[in-house]
Amino acid sequence: MVKIIIIRKVGIFPIYGIFPIFDAMIAIYIQTIPLGAKTKVPYRIMLFSEDFPQKFMEFPIRPEVTIPKKLYFLNGLDRLALLAAEAFCNVADELIDLFREQQLLFSEKEQFNLLKAQFRNIGYNFNLKPTILWPSGSKRSRNLEALEEAISAEYLPRSISFAEIFLKAMANVTSQQSEQLEDYKATHLKLQSYELSKYSRSPGVYFFLNAREEVIYVGKAKNIRKRLQSHFSNAEKQSNIDYSQVEDIAVEYTGNDIIAQLAESDNIKSLKPLYNSQQIKTPDPYIITLASTAKGIAKIKITRKEYEDSLPEKYFNRSSVVAALKDFCEENKLCRKHCALETVKGPCSNVTKRWLACVCAGGEGVEEYNKRFQIAFDAFRRKTTRKIYKLKGRNELEDAFVYELNGIYEGYGYIERSQPISNYNDILGHLVRQKNNYDTTRIVSSLAKLVREKDVLYV
Repeated sequence: MVKIIIIRKVGIFPIYGIFPIFDAMIAIYIQTIPLGAKTKVPYRIMLFSEDFPQKFMEFPIRPEVTIPKKLYFLNGLDRLALLAAEAFCNVADELIDLFREQQLLFSEKEQFNLLKAQFRNIGYNFNLKPTILWPSGSKRSRNLEALEEAISAEYLPRSISFAEIFLKAMANVTSQQSEQLEDYKATHLKLQSYELSKYSRSPGVYFFLNAREEVIYVGKAKNIRKRLQSHFSNAEKQSNIDYSQVEDIAVEYTGNDIIAQLAESDNIKSLKPLYNSQQIKTPDPYIITLASTAKGIAKIKITRKEYEDSLPEKYFNRSSVVAALKDFCEENKLCRKHCALETVKGPCSNVTKRWLACVCAGGEGVEEYNKRFQIAFDAFRRKTTRKIYKLKGRNELEDAFVYELNGIYEGYGYIERSQPISNYNDILGHLVRQKNNYDTTRIVSSLAKLVREKDVLYV
C-alpha cells in the first residue's frame, strides 16, 4: 500500500530503457553516515527478494572508522547498537552465499561500489556485473533524487523503514517491465530447449569451451539444465561472458550442491577461465600467534599469514579463528581479553559479567596463569579431530562424502553403498584430495547447518 502511494505521489518511474528480468534477483540498499564532504561510511546493508521468507534481510555492520558522537545523534542512530554490530568480515560469508546465482540490483553505481569496497577490504574479489537502475555517470539521476525526496517526507532517511520502502520501489521498476520481456524470453528459451534438454536437472559443474577446447567459464548449479537455459536466454544479457565463443559444454554431475561448489572452486582456481571473475585469488589466511603483555601475561594474537610454508592453512576468515579460540578459552577457563576475544582497557567479561577471578584483574598470579595457558595451548595445537560428512551421491547406489581433518578441508569422494566399511580408512580410500582455501572453508563451514548429526562421522 505504501509503495503505491509513493509512486503516485511523485510519478518518477518512466522507463527509459529495458532492464533484464531475472528469475532470481536481490535488490540491495546500503545506508551510510556522511563523514566529511566525500566520505560515506556504511552501517547497514538491506536486502529485498521475493524469495526471502520475510522479503527483507538486515545486516547491521560496525563502522570501520571512528565517527564523532554528534554525527550519530544528528542522523538519529543508536551509537552503542552500531558499535556492537558485527564487523563486515563476519557477515561476508553469509552475503556471498545469498548472492550466489542471483542477479544483484542497485539503485546507482555508487551503491555497488560501496559494497565492492567492503569485500575488497577483506581480500575478496567481488567482481560481479550488477544491474544499475539509474546509471548517471558523475551526476545522480533525477528519478533517484525524486524517489529519495518522496520517501524522506514520511520516513527518516536512515531508518530501516526508509530502506524497506526504497527497496520496494526499486523492485517495482523492474517488475513493470517483466510483461514486456516475457514473450521474447519464452520464445528464446524454446529455441534453446531442444539442444539443452539432454542435460539433467541434477546438481553439478558445467564448463564452457571455445573452439580450441579451452575452458573459458566454469559454473555450478543445483539444476544444470535450468541454469544452462538461463545462460542462453535473454536474462543473461548483461553477463560478462561472450557467448559467441562457446562452442561446447562439458558437465560433471556431483549429486549434491556442496560438492558442486567445491568442484567449481577447485576448477576455477586451477584453470583460471577467461570469464570467471570470482574465486580466482585467495586472500592470506589468519594464524594464531603467541605474545605477552607488558606485565608478562601470555596472550594470543590473530594475524594474517603473509608467507608460505609446508603447514596446511586452517583459518581463512576471522570468524572461524574466533570460534576456535572461544572454545579454547572456555574449556580452559582462560582470560577472554588475552585470548583475543575482547578488546577492553580494563578487566574482561569474566570479571565484569561473570564475577570470576581472572589474571587480567589480578585474580590469579601471572606465573601460575602462564603455566596453565602453555599446557592448554600445547594441547590445543596437538588436538586431532576428523569429520566425515555423508552427502547424497550421484545415483541411488552411492553416497558422497566430504572429509575434514582438524578443521581443515581435505577433499571429497564417492563410495558405493554395497562397499563393506569396517573403519574410516575404508571411506578415505575413495577420497579425492583437494586444497583448502578461503572459498572451500566458506563452503564446508555451511555443512554443520545442512548435514544431520547422524550423517556426521567423528573419528
